[in-house]
Amino acid sequence: MPPLFSTAPRQVLAWQRLVLGILLLAAALGVGSCRPQPDASLPVFGSPDSPRLRQVVAGLQSGLAPRRLELVTVPEFAPSADETLNRIRAQRPPLLLVLGSPALLRVAPVEKRLPVVFAMVANPYVVGVAPDPEHPDIHQKNITGIASPPPVQAALEQGARLLGPASWGLLYDPQEGQAVEVAQLFTHLAPAYGLTPLTETSSDAATDLPALKRLVSRGVRVLYLPPTATASRYAPLMMSWGREKRIKVVSSQPEVDHQGAILWVALDYQALGREAASLAQRVLAGERPEDIPIMEKMPLQIVADESLLRYWSGYPGVPGL
Repeated sequence: MPPLFSTAPRQVLAWQRLVLGILLLAAALGVGSCRPQPDASLPVFGSPDSPRLRQVVAGLQSGLAPRRLELVTVPEFAPSADETLNRIRAQRPPLLLVLGSPALLRVAPVEKRLPVVFAMVANPYVVGVAPDPEHPDIHQKNITGIASPPPVQAALEQGARLLGPASWGLLYDPQEGQAVEVAQLFTHLAPAYGLTPLTETSSDAATDLPALKRLVSRGVRVLYLPPTATASRYAPLMMSWGREKRIKVVSSQPEVDHQGAILWVALDYQALGREAASLAQRVLAGERPEDIPIMEKMPLQIVADESLLRYWSGYPGVPGL
């Protein structure tokens, strides 16, 4: 009768222990390789490139260090943009950061699994990632982010408080979608602050000056410089009028030198980047984008020019232009 228990030779036991150790080590290495490394790079897909986008990236980098960011920007209507996006998606990063409405418009329809965090998007509800601004918790499951509307309301509120009731003028380019949206906001919101909104349009540098002069001839006492791309075209002219004390200027342009504006109310894009970095950290830590409602953040920079305020306190009218 064979023994109930057999004792393997020492050589066999040693070999079994060696094989078991190798298997355990391989398993441990395999698990570790699936985890995002603390310093792993993250792709940032942005459109279009701009100084304000670079400010957001700077804020993201400070909030996500020591991770590196790999910034890829594409023109808004570039035919090659989809190919560039597909190359990024094929890398299957732990998270895709998306900056700008044009970039999000490209990402949302094609990427349904990769976690996505967006920022620098004024209205994600018209981009297609969420159906209803009344329910920011309902959105595309793999996407969450930060909505940052243009600071039109803040500029009107601060301006009315500082300068009192007056007629405000806005020049905008009807060929730019965001400029049209800002003009609609301006016209809709101004009366609530005791302001009379007047608008003119111009689609070319050659017609900017006549359009601004028409606003002044219609009785405008304050010119509002909106935070739109096309407004940078005539911003230097408006700022020169402000410096020369020819008219009061309120600016929401984040990049243009605001010397000459009696009041500057603009988004702080680096702070916005830091807000987006905090949100990205939550997703990287394991929170599901579908469980994080879309947030609205408008970190502001507000500066009043004391010398212009003193000057205009004694001159309510507008000298001839």
